[in-house]
Amino acid sequence: MNDGHLVQYYEKEGFLYDRVTDFMSEGLRGSDAAVLIATPAHRDGVESRLLRQGIDLSRLKAGGRYHALDAQATLSRFMVDGTPDPHRFADTIGPVIRTARGGDRRVLAFGEMVALLWAAGNQDAAIQLEELWNDLARRETFALLCAYPIKHFDDAVHAKPFADINAAHTWVTPAESYSIAEADERNRVIAMLQQKAAALETESKQRAVLESALRGKIDELAEVDRRKDEFLAMLGHELRNPLAPVTTALQLMRIHETEPGRVARSREIVERQIEHMTRLIDDLLDVSRITRGKIELREQPLLLSAVVEQAIESARPLIDERGHRIAVDLPSEPVRFLADPARLAQVFTNLLNNAAKYTDVGGRIWLRARIEGNDLVVGVKDDGPGLSPELRKHAFELFMQGPQARTRARGGLGIGLTLVRRLVELHGGTVDALSDGPGHGTEFVVRLPLRLPPVADGDAAPAPAASSAPQRRVLVVDDNVDAAEALGELLRDFGHEVTTAHDGPQALDHARLHRPDVVLLDIGMPEMDGYEVAKHMRDQLGLCDALLVALSGYGEDRHRRLAREAGFDRHVTKPVDAAKLEELLKLSP
Repeated sequence: MNDGHLVQYYEKEGFLYDRVTDFMSEGLRGSDAAVLIATPAHRDGVESRLLRQGIDLSRLKAGGRYHALDAQATLSRFMVDGTPDPHRFADTIGPVIRTARGGDRRVLAFGEMVALLWAAGNQDAAIQLEELWNDLARRETFALLCAYPIKHFDDAVHAKPFADINAAHTWVTPAESYSIAEADERNRVIAMLQQKAAALETESKQRAVLESALRGKIDELAEVDRRKDEFLAMLGHELRNPLAPVTTALQLMRIHETEPGRVARSREIVERQIEHMTRLIDDLLDVSRITRGKIELREQPLLLSAVVEQAIESARPLIDERGHRIAVDLPSEPVRFLADPARLAQVFTNLLNNAAKYTDVGGRIWLRARIEGNDLVVGVKDDGPGLSPELRKHAFELFMQGPQARTRARGGLGIGLTLVRRLVELHGGTVDALSDGPGHGTEFVVRLPLRLPPVADGDAAPAPAASSAPQRRVLVVDDNVDAAEALGELLRDFGHEVTTAHDGPQALDHARLHRPDVVLLDIGMPEMDGYEVAKHMRDQLGLCDALLVALSGYGEDRHRRLAREAGFDRHVTKPVDAAKLEELLKLSP
């Protein structure tokens, strides 16, 4: 295999020296000539092995049968702008080959210049140089061995140029790990390589699938991030909106404080806007609680008609404001079943509000219920703009909203339908969005398992009406001065004796002096929080019989537990409803 144009791949320098020595030594012992074009280190490695085999290189040089050239210096003689020039190459290498041949001697040449070009990253030039060697061999008879470190082809992108190099040679020899002379052993290695290739191909396909899934997940996360940004912008918009009429109404109340009619109208504006903000915040908290599995249903026997009536009553202001007509179609017989009445009413209210919000002024809304087998099916349909297939697919996802222009015109945070789906699923049901496309309206269909309440012996007698609450000594503690004073004023209107404090130490001083029956205590105060104040009141002031009520913006179970551990009797989430507060004061001894 010492004829033609050969290529040898190698892993270690020592193997290269042995391979070049084997290529030249037998011919040099006879009458052949050799040309060694290599780096100084490789030239020294080959020559030392030739000398150990008893080959007298000095004599061969003197006789014109051995020529050693520096690969880099030789390469520089025919490279022009990073490309081997054919004429310069022939003028540089041709004379050396002819001199070595000396007429009719066989020439064995080793050229390392192609490997230098490849190592420098000039792959195209390396392949061009291989072809120049082939052209020269057709004019000047000689055998050529080229060599490349196999590590230079360790990337998948090298497959094509690697194949091109092999195609430029008449004989290809693998690196030492796979240079096996024994046919049986060679076949075993080939079979092993085939197995590895098959495994690699399978791994590549699996990796492609995973990469595709990863790209999909990245796109999905980017979409979620975009919706989050839109949601935060919308949240700011929705929370700022009520502040403008509240601020204006308060200014009017101050200007017209002597005109009861004007003050009453301004007060109604404030109450409506605060109720709107409270609903927004409640929806946010509900989504958080449901997502973390913190909501438990309070199921009880109920009538479908009562739940629907409550939902329509809640949605009526928006329906009337937009001039819609609503039609209700319920089964002729009363439908009695087990569910959480407040949460179920919330489901239907959200669906009605959604229909009212997105249907153009003067539209139609239908609420229809029917029994199908063991299921209760309730649909809320409108003749609004309808849903595109893409929007219908994602309608129940958190922060999902319709086209931005329409959303901004109608308001909303994009969480109402998410709440609907989660609450329906908590009841063991499903909800679907149906639409024939843009311009054909939308229907949301809720399907609930019809679980019947146990048969009772008789209806319980209604509880007697509670008597009006007696006067109490109440201490209101809140570091927000306006909040404390406003709540104190409300309680005074209820006929109670009220004292206010705005930090922990002041609260303890008032409690020690006035011995209140009821303490309404804000939790989130600086320095001494509500938990610490409550413990002091119980342990140090001996207020064992007083009703301690924690006021907090947090309504999670762990906050209620912390309140109980600190000595509170009740935990109330802000904002405080006046009617509920009055009922709570009746519990005081």
